[in-house]
Amino acid sequence: MQKIEIITLHYIKNYGSVLQTYATQKKFELMGYECEVIDYIRPNAEEKEELKSGLGRKNFGSNKLIKYIYIMTKKLENKKKNKIFNEFLDKYINLSKHYSSYEELENNPPVGDIYCTGSDQTWNSEYNGGILPAYYLQFVPKGKKRIGYAVSIGMDSIPQNEVEVFKEYVRGYDAISVREDAAKKILNGFGITNVQHILDPTLILSKDEWKALIAPRFLSEKYILIYKLNDNELMEKYAEYLKKITGCRIIRMSYYLNHYKYNGKMVYTPKVECFLSLINNAEYILTDSFHCTAFSLNFEKEFFVFQPGKYNSRIQSILKLTKTEHRLVSTLEQKIKDIDYDNVREILNSEREKATDFIKKNCYIDKNVKG
Repeated sequence: MQKIEIITLHYIKNYGSVLQTYATQKKFELMGYECEVIDYIRPNAEEKEELKSGLGRKNFGSNKLIKYIYIMTKKLENKKKNKIFNEFLDKYINLSKHYSSYEELENNPPVGDIYCTGSDQTWNSEYNGGILPAYYLQFVPKGKKRIGYAVSIGMDSIPQNEVEVFKEYVRGYDAISVREDAAKKILNGFGITNVQHILDPTLILSKDEWKALIAPRFLSEKYILIYKLNDNELMEKYAEYLKKITGCRIIRMSYYLNHYKYNGKMVYTPKVECFLSLINNAEYILTDSFHCTAFSLNFEKEFFVFQPGKYNSRIQSILKLTKTEHRLVSTLEQKIKDIDYDNVREILNSEREKATDFIKKNCYIDKNVKG
């Protein structure tokens, strides 16, 4: 059995990151490969760095009490997220030994037949704090096959001062698939043609393949689910409008403690399996999250999308692909057309075949060829 070593952002404490990691691993396993996720964590992903970054964006002035409350709130949020997401990783993800630095990874890389850059924001230099060689497989021994699987750039363009390094790194791949059409255009523009646009890993698995992970329904009433990552007044107003015309209760799930201030029942940082259950059993879903949008499509829900403001190319890409751009809400008075889920299902099934074909074509190793 061939072994695939995957590097991705599995350690980011949010639902999208851990679920795309699970979906990537699961897809390769379903196709008969042994799979291991490389337990490398970029240095600037440490909690103290995230807190420092958050403090830098805030203006507390001379109010030390407000600053203290903010710090304590973030520490409480991180404690809960660490518990929920680490439990999920421990239970479902086959992790390699831990690598505490890139130098350690480069000097003693995990042994595999194929090395893969996984999905999530692996090639988003703004998000990662620069172009990090680990996510471009620069540690991989010479002669080993390198592929990109549903890689995300998440930006509309590569910063000019990073272009040459970016081109050098991606030219080392045997094959690349990306999850955004914008990413494919960027790579093609640099003369890199071995690129295929495929679905995000969470959509490559069908709903049937997700069923074992979805927790049983735990809310009896009909509800409107809100899952938002950014402040959005329009989303809140639209939720109240839906509540008024449907009679459904507002339920919000969030890992932000300050979201308790909004209307509706709060489900605070549910387990990953319950996150999926809340989406699966909602009557309506309002979100600015890519992965909540993806699962809403996969589970064939009535969803409404609101612009996140940043890194929105992947949301635009999946809405365009599934011909559901009309579910993007821009005004309260906007008339929203129904979703043709027969058509969505047909598109997703066709796209899943492309992902399967990409793996079949690019993950084959001829053991008789020495290299």
